Amino acid sequence: MKKLYLSEQVKEYEKKFFAAGNSDKELMLSAAKIVTNYISKNYKNKKVICICGPGNNGGDGYYVGLNLYKKGFSVKIIDALEKKSKSPLCKEAFDAAVRKNLIHSHSTLNNFDDDILVIDAIFGTSYKSPLDKKIIELIKKINLYKSIVSIDLPSGINPDTGVASDHFVKANVNICFIGRKLGMALNEGKISAEINYFHKLGLEMEEEVKQAANHYSFSDIENLITTRSANCHKGDFGNILVLGGDKNFGGASIMAAETALKSGSGLVSLLTQPIHIDAALIRNPEIMTIGLDKPCGFESMLNDKDVFVCGPGLSSSDWSEKIIKTLIDYIKNNECFALLDAGALRYIAKKNINFKSFTSSIVLTPHPGEAADLLGISSVQVQSDRIKAAKDLVTKYNATIVLKGAGTIIANKETICICRDGGPELASGGTGDILAGLIGSLMAQGLSAYNACLLGVAVHGRAGNEFLKLCGVNGLAATELIPLIRDILNKKK
Repeated sequence: MKKLYLSEQVKEYEKKFFAAGNSDKELMLSAAKIVTNYISKNYKNKKVICICGPGNNGGDGYYVGLNLYKKGFSVKIIDALEKKSKSPLCKEAFDAAVRKNLIHSHSTLNNFDDDILVIDAIFGTSYKSPLDKKIIELIKKINLYKSIVSIDLPSGINPDTGVASDHFVKANVNICFIGRKLGMALNEGKISAEINYFHKLGLEMEEEVKQAANHYSFSDIENLITTRSANCHKGDFGNILVLGGDKNFGGASIMAAETALKSGSGLVSLLTQPIHIDAALIRNPEIMTIGLDKPCGFESMLNDKDVFVCGPGLSSSDWSEKIIKTLIDYIKNNECFALLDAGALRYIAKKNINFKSFTSSIVLTPHPGEAADLLGISSVQVQSDRIKAAKDLVTKYNATIVLKGAGTIIANKETICICRDGGPELASGGTGDILAGLIGSLMAQGLSAYNACLLGVAVHGRAGNEFLKLCGVNGLAATELIPLIRDILNKKK
């Protein structure tokens, strides 16, 4: 797992480093040297345009330009905001570039030559929205080039939330220093650079400062997959009940139950509307499917279950709401695992239910719209600070949270993790139902709620990645994830 930091944490760490007598200029020169060496090693381009802002990120850029000039590169440097005063270090670097006649006008970017490498050193963590019109025009032109390297952060990306301005640099490589920026794992930040290269510059922030979050992928946590002894039996791998599938919504609960079965649960049952029984049994006769015409008197069906997955295919109908209420009453008085998704999330938001007095392990798996309902805010507010939204959900509902989206967040009271796996191929109806069944299955097989979420999200995302390799980004049908998930859990992918 990679440690992620807020911009203020990095600034505070640097401040203490300099207060201890270390040179800020020497650190800037070290950063410039790292960027210079990376470019010299990885790019054949001998023509360079460097666009520099007025802060220390711009100072890095000026020194990179000077270094490359000394190495024989053809270098042109653009002062992005000529009229804005520069930081002392940036001014010193700018003056050195002036003495070498390296400063050129903005029109230099009008030469769209494929042999040119563009270096983006406009803003680092000092980025503030909205962008100046001159910067917007520069960014538009930068993005027309094939080879782009950003220093510390692609300009236009918020370092903490990953939310982009209307225009942001889309880099081939982002070279980051001292502490990895949280925003590069979230929202547009996640897609703002194809490669993220990190260098500590000899500082040990990762050892000395607690991270804001962790960035992980399947390979970091694949050891959580349960192993099976030769003398095991189905009772060792949990008894899970999926509650869902109101009229006209039968597919969601059938998919969740099938995923629970095929990702390793020992026993799987499905409680649904009677109209869906035939479809469920034809597809998976191994799943014990129960049709419930009237949602009352089924409490005894809950007694021997270890895990409940409730919500896929549930609506605001009387039938759905009575199913959800009965389950919530049960888990309040019985210690168990419960995952609430979709219709169940809408119900608890509507009824203002929280789980602070519950001893059961509760998992909530909202997408941004559902998270907004749960918090009483807009989805735009959720997306504008996904980490804060996840923390607020944990506090309000006393649950483990899976906030789905670009950079799915897994959060509890102690830890926040962001998953790298998965992408736009998963933007398809039913993929959330697959995830709900998968996480429920992993809890049934003995993982804690948090570890089941960590592994489930990563496996689900990795399955999406495998589909992308096999078929491309378009056209994923949610059930196509199920055999890929099974292969990944069996370490065949």
